[in-house]
This record gives sequence, structure tokens and C-alpha cells, in this order.
Amino acid sequence: MEPQEEAPTLGESVPRPPGASGSPTPDEEEEPPEGSAPLAAAPAGADGLWGLPVEHAERRPECSRCSRPQKVCLCPYLPVYPLQISTHLYIIQHPAEVQLKTSICSQYVIRMQPTSRCLSTLECAAAALSILEKNNYIQETLLRPLQALCSFQLQHGAQIRLSKEYLLKNGLYPKPMPKNKRKLRKMELLMNSVKI
Repeated sequence: MEPQEEAPTLGESVPRPPGASGSPTPDEEEEPPEGSAPLAAAPAGADGLWGLPVEHAERRPECSRCSRPQKVCLCPYLPVYPLQISTHLYIIQHPAEVQLKTSICSQYVIRMQPTSRCLSTLECAAAALSILEKNNYIQETLLRPLQALCSFQLQHGAQIRLSKEYLLKNGLYPKPMPKNKRKLRKMELLMNSVKI
């Protein structure tokens, strides 16, 4: 059995096959360090690849405001001028615990929520600011990018995620029920629409 040759490591140069275009760099002209194994030569079928012309692709059009590709830019959904808000909002709460006693249902449909009344952090902040500032326009404005994001992702393969509560109540929950008593109790409370 013949000993196998080692692959090149980071920092080692790979020799170009005979006839490759371009001048060798100073590193390529040097001999490999003593004790290192010789590098494998490129297969004979790859000789002509080094000389192939490279086509430079055109860059996608970018947004002048955020520099993201225009196709995924959310700037058209943001307000032209910053909202005038006098409230300072600090969110010190685990996102899974955000549940308001309102008729608001989560619009973040591409992610599974514990219940339909559990809101994402952005939705909770938008609702809170709208209530504190007594201005419904704030909530509508802050949620526009979230709606656009969800719409874009749904158009490109994402799927609507139903709440865990809905899946449990309708026998559609895909995972086995937990063995941990505390987690099992939490699931039972979700199925019975009891606030956790």
C-alpha cells in the first residue's frame, strides 16, 4: 500500500499545472520546507481551466439608503422622516412571555408563536408605543416593514406557521409530547387557553 499524500495546509501554495496562465508568485518559486510532503499535481483534465476567461457579472441594483439589494430592501415601508416619539421604551422580557390582553394577533406569521395572541418583540413595542403616545399611526408605521418582510418570505418559499396552541388543540403538533412534567403542564395549559 502506498502512503497517501497530504492535502495542502493554510499558507502552503498549490502548484499550477503546466501551461497555466499568469506568472508564478515568489511563494510558488520557493522549494517546500524540509520534511513536508510533495503536493499533488492537478489532474490532466484541468489544464485548460486556468486560461479560461472570467465573466464579470453585473451587480444587482442597490438601495441608495441602506445599500441592500433593491429586491429585499425594506426602505419603501419605512417612514420618510423619523417618528416623533417622546417615550423611552425598554424591553426587559423574554420574547416568549410577550402576551398582551388585546384583540391584536401576531402578524409575524412565518414564525411559530406559543399562541396567536403572543407578539414578536417588534409588535409588542409598536403596540406599547402606540398606546403610550395615544397614536395608532405609530403601530401601523412600525409594523409595515414586518408585514413586507413576511410577505416577501412567503412569496419565496416560507410557509405560514400556526401557533403552538392551535396545533395542539387540533392534534397537528408534529413533535412528541414532552416527558418533563413542568413542560407537559405548560402544554396542557396552552391547549386549554390558560395564560401561562
